[in-house]
Amino acid sequence: MRTGAATDLGPPEDMPLSPMSLEWRTSVVLKILAVINVAGVVLAQFPPPLPQSFLQGLAFSLAAAALALLEYVAARALDRRRPWAVAIVRPLLAVLIAEGIGASAMGARGGTIRLPFEAVLALWALLGARDATLAGRASRGGSSLVGATVLLVASMIVSQPLFGWGGLLDVRQSDFSASISADCGPADAGLPPTITVTYDWSWARVSPLPSGLDIVVIGWTGTDAAGRQLYYLDTTPDTGPGIHSGRRDYPSLDMATQLASESAASWSWGVDLGEQGLQPGRIVMRLQRAAAAPPGPGPLRFSASYVHLGLWHSDPATVTCSWTGSGAASAAPAP
Repeated sequence: MRTGAATDLGPPEDMPLSPMSLEWRTSVVLKILAVINVAGVVLAQFPPPLPQSFLQGLAFSLAAAALALLEYVAARALDRRRPWAVAIVRPLLAVLIAEGIGASAMGARGGTIRLPFEAVLALWALLGARDATLAGRASRGGSSLVGATVLLVASMIVSQPLFGWGGLLDVRQSDFSASISADCGPADAGLPPTITVTYDWSWARVSPLPSGLDIVVIGWTGTDAAGRQLYYLDTTPDTGPGIHSGRRDYPSLDMATQLASESAASWSWGVDLGEQGLQPGRIVMRLQRAAAAPPGPGPLRFSASYVHLGLWHSDPATVTCSWTGSGAASAAPAP
C-alpha cells in the first residue's frame, strides 16, 4: 500500500496574524475606520451648527454606513486568513490614501481644514512587512469589495458638489420663473384705500428631496409731495404650504437682507423647501393707504426677489402704479 507525506493545509484560521505585519496593521486600520464611519452616521442624526442639504446628509450617512460594513468584513476576513482578503490589502490601502487626500482637498476647497487621517493610517499599515504565513489569491468577491469601496469613498468625497445646496442635482436660476402684479384700483378713482400685490413663481424642474429655506422679498417705494410713504403693510397671511410670512433664516438671510435694503419698505416670506417641495407658489400682499388724500402722490414701485439658499436670486420685472393729476391710476411693468 502506497503512503505519502501528509498534505500541508497551512496555518489554522484561528491563528493570529503576525503582530505589526502588513496584514495585521491593515486589519487594525480597517476596524478603526469602521468605528469612525459608524460614529459619523450617529453624529449626523444631531442638528449641525449650520443646516445643510438633507440629501447631502442622507447620501453621506448611507455611504458611511455601507463603507463601515465593508471595512469590517475585510478586517474580519484578514483575521481569518482568507486568501482573497490578503490579495486586496494593498489596493484597499491605496483607496484609503486617496480617500484621505481627496476629502482633505474638498474640505480645503470649502474653507475647512481636515486632517487626512485615512491616508495617515493607511501609510502606517504599508510600513509593515508581509506576514510570511499568509498567501493571497485574487477572487471576484475581493475585486468587487474593492470596487464597491471606491464607489462609496468617491460618493462621500463629492457629496457636497453632487448632493449639496448648489450641487449638480440642485435647481438652477435658469429653472426658475416668476411674475409680479399689482391691483392699482379703478383708473378713475384715484388712490385706492388698499392695493393687492401678487407674486407667482414656478420651476421648470425640481431637485430630489429639497431642503433649506428660500426667501421672497417684496419691496415698495412711493411717497407724496411731502415725502411721506403712500402705503404701509396691512396683512400678510401665509399663502401656501411651507410659505411663512416674516420668516428669515440661514442660508438665505444675508442675501435677502441686502435686497430688502434696496427698497424704502419691504417684507419677506420664508419658503421652507422641505414643506413646499419646489412646487409653484404664490404670495398675496395687501397694502393700506397711509392718508385719506395724500398731496401730489408719486408713482408706487413694487419689486420682488426670490433668494435660493443664499446662492443666487432672481428678480422679475418691477411693477409701478402711477397717478395722474386728475387722479387716474395705471399699473405697468417697469424696466
